[in-house]
Amino acid sequence: MRRIVNARVVTPAGIRLGGAVFDERGIIAVEDAPSDRLAPRPEGAETIDAEGAWLVPGGIDPHVHFGGFGDIPIADDFWTGSCGALAGGTTTVMDFCEPARGEDARAVIARRMADASCSAVDYAFHFVLSEQYEDLLADLSCIEDEAGIRDYKLFTVYDNTTLGLDDVRSIFSRLAGDLRRTFLIHAEDAELVACLQDELGDSVDMQYLARTRPDTAEFREVEALHDLVAETGARVCIAHSTCAETVALLDGPLPCGEFLLETCPHYLAFTEDALAGDRGARSTMVPPLRTIADQAALWEAILSGKLSILSTDHCPYHARYKDDATYRTVPCGVDGVQWRMIYAYSEGVVKRGLSMERFVDLTSAAAARFYGMWPRKGCIAPGSDADLVLIDPVGTTTLGMGVSASAIDYSIYEGMELSGRIARVFKGGREVYDGTAVHAEPGSGSFLRR
Repeated sequence: MRRIVNARVVTPAGIRLGGAVFDERGIIAVEDAPSDRLAPRPEGAETIDAEGAWLVPGGIDPHVHFGGFGDIPIADDFWTGSCGALAGGTTTVMDFCEPARGEDARAVIARRMADASCSAVDYAFHFVLSEQYEDLLADLSCIEDEAGIRDYKLFTVYDNTTLGLDDVRSIFSRLAGDLRRTFLIHAEDAELVACLQDELGDSVDMQYLARTRPDTAEFREVEALHDLVAETGARVCIAHSTCAETVALLDGPLPCGEFLLETCPHYLAFTEDALAGDRGARSTMVPPLRTIADQAALWEAILSGKLSILSTDHCPYHARYKDDATYRTVPCGVDGVQWRMIYAYSEGVVKRGLSMERFVDLTSAAAARFYGMWPRKGCIAPGSDADLVLIDPVGTTTLGMGVSASAIDYSIYEGMELSGRIARVFKGGREVYDGTAVHAEPGSGSFLRR
C-alpha cells in the first residue's frame, strides 16, 4: 500500500490539496491535506511526499501503432512502445486489429493479441473494417462477445481500406444502434488525393505531400461524416484532425449521435514548413502538417473545450526508411507517445493557461468516457485503477533521443525545451517510472475488454 501526500490532486470533482491511498487493486481513498503533515498514515503504507506536484490520472493514448502495420517495420513494438508510453505518463493505449486482405476477424485478433502480449501498459483495440467489411461483420460475435472489442476504425482512403460514404452509412445503420459501439475515422477524400497525385506526379520534395493532401480533402469527408452522424446517431471520433474548417464543424447542430475530434501534438507543434529541405521526409505523417492558421484554430478549440482528445498516432519509422523516399513512397508516421503529456502540460497549461481539469480531460478522461473505460480509467477516485502520474511543475524537460525510452532513432521533437517534468508514474499501484528510468516487466500490461 502507498500513500501520496502534499499533492495537488486533479479529481472529477475539482482540484484538491492532499493525496491518494492505493495498492495494486486500485485507489482506496482520495485524501484532503491533513492539518498536521505528520498525521497517522494507513497501517503499512509507504508515504510519498509529492512536494506540491500535480497528481493526475495515468494518460490514455487512444491512437497508437505499435508494430504490425504495413510492409516497412514500425520502430516500436508493444514492448518498446509501452516503455516510451510509461516514461511519458501514459499507462493505457489503444492500437489496431487491421485484417490483411482475406484475413478473418478471429485470425487478426489472435495475431494482434500475440503482438501485445509483451506490453507494459494496459491496452485495447480498434477493429479496422476494411473493404471486406461484409465478411468481417459476419464475425461480429467474435469481435464483440469473444474479444471484447467495441470500437471500429474506418478509413476513407488507402489500399484495402477505402470506404465510400455509402459503405460508412451501411456500417452505421447496422452498428450504430448500440451506444456501446464507437467509431474512429480517418477522413480524407480519396478521389481528390488521387487526382492531385496524378496531376503533380512524384517528387522527393515532401511539400508535395501537403499539396496533394490539402485541408479540403480532410474537410469534405469530415463534413459528410458529420451529416451521417446526424442521420444515424453514431458515436464518432475523427482521427488526427488538422484544419480550421474541420474544427468549425463543432459549432454546428447535432440532433443525435456524438461527434468528437482528436488531434495530435505534432499538429500543434509544427507547420508544413517542416516538410521543406533535405530532412523534410522525417516530418511526414498523414494527414500532413498544416498552416499556422490551422494550428491556431486547433489550439483555440483545445482551450475552449471543443476539441476532446489529444492522441499521438504514434507510428515512428527509422530514419533510413524515410530519407531516400519520395512523397508517395515515404512511410508516413512520427513519434509522440513519450512526449504527449508533458507537451500538453508545458504548451497548454503553462504557456496558454489551459486548466488542469481540461488537461486531464484532454489526456485521459475524455478518451476513457468515449471508449467505455470510465471510471476504471481516466479519473482519480476510490475504486479506479491506481494509474497515477506526478508532474513536477518546477522541473524542465528536454525532448529527444537522450531521454527516449522507446526504440526510435530520431525524434521530430529533438531539443524541444518544455516546462514541467514527469516525476513518477504508477501503473496498477506499482511504480513503473521514477523520473529517470522505466521499471516494468514485459507482459505486465492487461487487455481491456470493453
